[in-house]
Amino acid sequence: MTQQTIEAIEAILQRGNDAEIRRKGDGYVVLEVKKKIQYVTPGGSAPGKSNGS
Repeated sequence: MTQQTIEAIEAILQRGNDAEIRRKGDGYVVLEVKKKIQYVTPGGSAPGKSNGS
């Protein structure tokens, strides 16, 4: 991997997101994976809440 690839991965991780690396031809593609909770069912644990265990 090149230094530019590593820097891109580090920047993604510093933002608190996941980085996904895939091979494409002779190189790599770096994807930033963001997940956002859209809905929590009643009785499910809410973001930032402890489940009491």
